[in-house]
Parts: sequence; structure tokens; C-alpha cells
Amino acid sequence: MNTRRGWILAAIVWMALIFCFTQLPYFTGEKTSEAIQKVVVKEPNTIHTPSADHEEINVLNLIVRKATHVTVFGILALLLFKSLEINRYSYILSWVLTFLYAITDEYHQSFMPGRVSSFRDVLFDSLGAFLGLSLILLVNRKRKLIHTTKIID
Repeated sequence: MNTRRGWILAAIVWMALIFCFTQLPYFTGEKTSEAIQKVVVKEPNTIHTPSADHEEINVLNLIVRKATHVTVFGILALLLFKSLEINRYSYILSWVLTFLYAITDEYHQSFMPGRVSSFRDVLFDSLGAFLGLSLILLVNRKRKLIHTTKIID
């Protein structure tokens, strides 16, 4: 199997995983908050952390959930970019496809019990895609610069 097909397959599998996790009731904001509550408040002596109040739990919950959006969709953008790397507009196309998938994921999520759909989450997903693609761009430019420098030397 050629490399491009491998990246396409990886992107499809990653999208399927996102789809499956969206359906699970364990990944709601409420469940994440309960998990953080358990770790930070109910068991602070076990892991030697200070106890937190309700407001701090909410902030931690927000950070964890939004960081997950950024990370998961950043990875999707990377996989799509590697699938489309031969195209002239691979960065833009990867970002657009990730954005469109984020919209469909939020729409799908709106039908799941205990889940809510939010355009703000689509924006976090898009930010993740942008950051992931920016990182790829920087790495590729650095590689090109190093390669050019070796040729000149």
C-alpha cells in the first residue's frame, strides 16, 4: 500500500473514532466535570493535590474539554494534510475539510442524549486544525531551509 493511501485510511479511521466518541455518553461536559470532581475534590489525599472549589472545577472542565477539541481536530487536519499533500492548496483544503467535518460532528452530537451542539466547539476544532497545520508549515519550511543549506554547502 502506498503512503498516500495509508494517510487517507488513517484520516478515515480518525474520523470514525471521532464519530464513535461523539455518541458515547461518557464524554459529556457533566461526566468530565464528575471525573475532575472525583480526582480533585474527593480524592485529594490519594494524589496529594489541593482541594478545589466548584468554580475551579468548572474552569478545569472547560480547559480539558476545549483542549481535547483542539488536539483531536489538529490531528485530523494533520492526517488530511498528509493525504492531500500532493495538491497545491493542501493546507487550505485540509483546514476546510476539517472545518466541515467539525460542523457535521456537532450536528451529529445534537442528536445524542446528554450532548449539546455548539458552534463555539466548531471554532475550537477549527483552531486546532489551524494550529496543527501551522506547525506542519513551520516544520516543512525548516526542513526545506536545512535541505537548501546542505545543498549550498
